[in-house]
Amino acid sequence: MNTPATSPGAAMTNLTSVIRRRWAIAEAGSREPAATRDDAAPVPRAEGARRDRRNRAARGWAFGLLIALLVQFGLGMYVNLFAHIPLNHPGHRAKNFFAGSYHSVAWAETSPHAPLILAFHAGLGLLLVLGSLWLAVLAIRGRRAGFVWAAVLGALFILGAGFNGASFLNYNEDANSYVMALLFAVAVLCYIVLLALPRSSERQALAA
Repeated sequence: MNTPATSPGAAMTNLTSVIRRRWAIAEAGSREPAATRDDAAPVPRAEGARRDRRNRAARGWAFGLLIALLVQFGLGMYVNLFAHIPLNHPGHRAKNFFAGSYHSVAWAETSPHAPLILAFHAGLGLLLVLGSLWLAVLAIRGRRAGFVWAAVLGALFILGAGFNGASFLNYNEDANSYVMALLFAVAVLCYIVLLALPRSSERQALAA
């Protein structure tokens, strides 16, 4: 008794069914619950608690830096509009940017001829640089990707704003003041994003 040959259309239908079944199996595996996937390499409870503490500390630092940035913006606007900065101070028009920046900032902080508001502005800028770097360290040690990206980018933008502020003291170019204001705005956005990210408990509730 001869078995009837399979038609080309039926063979194509069978092949399509097999491919669909394999694709469905692969998708089901990729959507496996996170708890099941993580069972192969669990994070020790003590290490997880340390990361949570660091992330909570990072949120606190981000809030403090956000407030300090807003204060710095007010000081910078006052300096830009109302303070008179002499053009014959040490570091002005220096050929070496870094040496000139050092002398300009040192003059702003220590000279009796520098406006007092400029000393506050420059001093707070230095504190912002240090605080942003510490926040980046906390975020990296907390090992949460969103916090790391926001904190590291925030630190880079604050550093860029600081360099442009020093350059404004050196060369008195309006472009440096403008770029400094733009970098300030993006740094503020970074810390707002960090604060908007859900806490660990909120993430676990969303995952459940």
